[in-house]
Amino acid sequence: MSIILFTLSLALFDSLSTAQQIIIFVLLLTTIHPIRNSSAYLVGLTGAYLACGVVGYLAIDQLQVFLETYFPSSANVPDALYYQTEFISGIVMTLIGAWYFFNKRHAPLSRTQNIVAKFKSLNAFFALGLGAFISASSFPFAIPYIIALAKYATLNLDIQIAMGNILLYNISYAMPMIVIFMIYLYASRSKDDLSETLHERTRVLNVQLTTWAWAGVGIFSIIDALCYFIIDHALVRGRFF
Repeated sequence: MSIILFTLSLALFDSLSTAQQIIIFVLLLTTIHPIRNSSAYLVGLTGAYLACGVVGYLAIDQLQVFLETYFPSSANVPDALYYQTEFISGIVMTLIGAWYFFNKRHAPLSRTQNIVAKFKSLNAFFALGLGAFISASSFPFAIPYIIALAKYATLNLDIQIAMGNILLYNISYAMPMIVIFMIYLYASRSKDDLSETLHERTRVLNVQLTTWAWAGVGIFSIIDALCYFIIDHALVRGRFF
């Protein structure tokens, strides 16, 4: 259960903290063929991300060298210091979430979002390629994903279990878009101007997702650390890093 919770939490943070891929998914729901284009995009996005994860896990030695270059190992750090650091990091992440909300809530759509919004006649092949390109190009910078892969290697999981966790990671990564897609299918039955409504709310959704990703993980980290100091047992068994 601990490794499952670890996988789910990192994947959701990975997805929500870089909410641009979710916003593009929502904008594809405003095109002429919303279901076809958004589905193709999601397949390309998650398929390529899954492939990157599998390749990354098989080349985990090189990935760990990359990770250790920027993030020193915490294996030799005492528990007390680790959870003090987690507590402070949680406060910082919560403040980042609050700062992002108050500074970006009135910001216009980004250039990429505006470009996607203007091309109403996108086809499924372009959407598929766009999703694959986003995943492949962002993987080297997807620190939560790389941390998860390194954790699986550290635990010496069987290859089947490791691949199962990578699959679970990608399902969790796609879950916000799957939920939005299900809501869209339900709402499209009774709302005629759904496309226009989605376009108007895209900016707000971007701010909310990013805010709650940072603030949510921050609050969770604070609670996890406090549980360690108060009841001598962290909320999550084992360390995240």
